[in-house]
Amino acid sequence: MLGGILALLSATTFALTNAAVRRGVLSGSAVQATALSIPVGVPIFFAALLLAGEPGLVARLPRASMIAFGVTGVTHFVIGRYANYRAIGAIGANLSGPVMQFNLVVSLILAIAFLGEALTPLRILGIGLIAIGPAILARDQRRRGTARATTVFKPRMVEGYAFAILAATCYGLSPVLLRFAGQGRGLAAGLAGGVISAATASVAIFVLLALPGHWRDLRRVNAHAAKWFLFSAVMVYVSQIFYFMALAIEPVTVIAPISSLNNVFRIHFSSWLNPRHEVFGPAVWVATAVSCLGVFVLSASTNALPLPAAWETVLNWHWP
Repeated sequence: MLGGILALLSATTFALTNAAVRRGVLSGSAVQATALSIPVGVPIFFAALLLAGEPGLVARLPRASMIAFGVTGVTHFVIGRYANYRAIGAIGANLSGPVMQFNLVVSLILAIAFLGEALTPLRILGIGLIAIGPAILARDQRRRGTARATTVFKPRMVEGYAFAILAATCYGLSPVLLRFAGQGRGLAAGLAGGVISAATASVAIFVLLALPGHWRDLRRVNAHAAKWFLFSAVMVYVSQIFYFMALAIEPVTVIAPISSLNNVFRIHFSSWLNPRHEVFGPAVWVATAVSCLGVFVLSASTNALPLPAAWETVLNWHWP
């Protein structure tokens, strides 16, 4: 259950991050948000690794693990985060959320194809329940939410959904890379990988800032936007710490669906931080309850349940 709890904490803090970014991009840009947030990760991950008592583990990881963590830094922290922030700026966190659910499909397909993981009946049921939550929200938003939203802001739908799909693809790739890179070495290995990922992403963002116009755009950030971008930077790395540790001890098929709950939680944080700049619907409470039930089903172990032998046979089935 520890991995499931860590993944749930990651989903909650990541949802808060998205709501904070939405507040920032009202007066700032996705480039500013990405550039300000990425370098913060190195000291945060390293501080967590110090608390774990394994600061030297960064240098002891195998070369293949270092490369995988480095690739994750670029795909997740740079490309995925920028695309996510562009989507949030274009259509808001609530409308981009259901599209971001696509990351779960990418993660599960890759985990089964390359990591030898399997789906079981409980996992299939849990994944289904978790997926129903965002689906309820998406249906409710299509039915009556957009009309309300357009009275305050005008969503740029093509831009928003295109970048949401790109972000979801990058985020869906990350769990498989992290699971491969950690290779069952425990929580400290996940934190060490976070240091490598954040450092690689920082180098990449400094290189990108050298492109024409990007450094000038960063220098134009206003104090209000910078405050929300820096707050989101801290929270996103707190989320990543929980996420890296969860993947170090549980399979992708468990962690990825639980992490997708951020698409439900972000509705609640958006109602608090951005009540006039998001789409809302009353179905949020039903969606939250159904998705949370999916978390418990997904994290349940048949070994901990007193079940008849016939039930154990069914529940122990797996694919492939």
